[in-house]
Amino acid sequence: MGSGATLIRLIDVVFILLFGFISISEISERSKIKLPESAETPPSNPDKEKVFFLGIEPGGQYLVENETKIIENPEALYFYLKDKADEVKKANGELRVRIRSNWDAPIKLTMAAADICDNLNIAKGIDVRRSNL
Repeated sequence: MGSGATLIRLIDVVFILLFGFISISEISERSKIKLPESAETPPSNPDKEKVFFLGIEPGGQYLVENETKIIENPEALYFYLKDKADEVKKANGELRVRIRSNWDAPIKLTMAAADICDNLNIAKGIDVRRSNL
């Protein structure tokens, strides 16, 4: 067997390994937020409302608009969410806020965002990553 046949076999092996790694890799959007994990969170179906994602960084900033806009404090977040809720309501929709706090962000920031949603009568959920404990 010549060196050409060996080279073809090595290329085949490399492709098999490549496709193997691709198939077991986690495919998701890049996000600055790394969720905490919970073994007790049941898997859920996608929500049917207009979903708005709210990220919380460890430094206390709130991330909105696909993590491209920063809101510095809960007061500004209140007015931002009020405007979003009014906008969705005008379009005859229901708004749901999905709060995605970084695992090492202070819990008071998450609870402040949840309280704002409660005050505005906006449905909310706090996202965590399911662990295999």
